[in-house]
Amino acid sequence: MSETEKNKQNGTELEDLTASGKSRTTIEGVDMNADDWVEQAAAKTHAAEGEDYVKLDRGVLTVNQLNYFLNSMPMELTYADDNNQFLYYNHMDDHDDMLAPRYPKQAGDPLSAVHPPRAVEHVQEVINMLRTGKTDVVRMRVPFTGPDVFLMHYYKAMHDENGDYAGVNEYVLDLMPTIKWFLAKTGQKLVDDPDAMSGASLRDKPQADGGSSASVSDKKEEKVDETSGASVNESEEKKPVVEEKPVAQPQVDETSGASIND
Repeated sequence: MSETEKNKQNGTELEDLTASGKSRTTIEGVDMNADDWVEQAAAKTHAAEGEDYVKLDRGVLTVNQLNYFLNSMPMELTYADDNNQFLYYNHMDDHDDMLAPRYPKQAGDPLSAVHPPRAVEHVQEVINMLRTGKTDVVRMRVPFTGPDVFLMHYYKAMHDENGDYAGVNEYVLDLMPTIKWFLAKTGQKLVDDPDAMSGASLRDKPQADGGSSASVSDKKEEKVDETSGASVNESEEKKPVVEEKPVAQPQVDETSGASIND
């Protein structure tokens, strides 16, 4: 049974990843697929920039300060709105140095343009779970990214001041530096536990629940898909780990970063 058939059987609505709808904040009159969407959209809306001040919930920053702040985050951040349009990513690293590579020209694209076809149905399911409140967070480990990497993708539902769904905050980070720091500071060690489903083991093996184990062995690094820093081995589909509410966990393709498949 295909994912589409499963979704229909489970009563799950398929998300429109082409962003053909309209959000209250959609910038109209600008081609979403334009390479210079950011520049066109900024001109269209007379957006604040540079040393212009922006009032936030508990602070006032210039646009430059806000960029400094977001680009210094120890993780890669992506913002997709409730119309499934990819609006922003923090430019903490250039494309070749990112965990989930993105290109500047992709900002503004519909999500259908920044995922390979094989990932679309899984992305639709995850977003719908967040939109409908079935869960507030989806966590997914990217397997086989090398012996010294524990790469995680998190998908967090965003809500406006009225509690309505406002889009997805996707953040990507490598947990291994934190794990190593913790072990060095505490003097503790991680030991292999073959009976553990997702224990604190550094053995790199696929976990049915998204897993929390990585490898410290000299495992040959597997080719990684540029679209999200995920494995290109299509058989390695992982179940996301969801929080808040005990719902059935969908099979989610690792390739799920907001980035184009070249």
